[in-house]
Amino acid sequence: MSDPADPIEVVPLGNSRFQVVQGTKRTIAYAVTGRDTWVFLDGRTFVIGDTADGSPRRSSIDEQGALTAPMPATVLKINVAAGQPVKRNDVVMVLEAMKMELPIRSPRDGVVKAIRCEAGELVQPGATLLELEDDPSTRPGSPEQGGVMRK
Repeated sequence: MSDPADPIEVVPLGNSRFQVVQGTKRTIAYAVTGRDTWVFLDGRTFVIGDTADGSPRRSSIDEQGALTAPMPATVLKINVAAGQPVKRNDVVMVLEAMKMELPIRSPRDGVVKAIRCEAGELVQPGATLLELEDDPSTRPGSPEQGGVMRK
């Protein structure tokens, strides 16, 4: 297993693919460039762009309430349904782009609020695929957490 303190090396492989090496761990990342650069790595999507003053910024799209498409892709399979609880790193759906399967993973524990695409659909970068909300049973004060239920 790699140490988080290990340096990260990124090696361009061509066709928007990169090998990311950290210690003994090797992963393939995909990047799509437009106004911002979208990076797909380990089932997570990141957007890298510039701020208004020209300085670089990095933001993680999938940490918000919605999971979005990292690049133009076809939805191959949806593994969840609205209302279903999911755990961090569960594969919630699978996309296909550039003849590669791209698993889309849940960025955190939660409940699927809504699914905004269908199997077979072609989705564009930034399109909302799925909305995720916090699991009510894990909120402080919930009956499952020892909170008081009021009628």
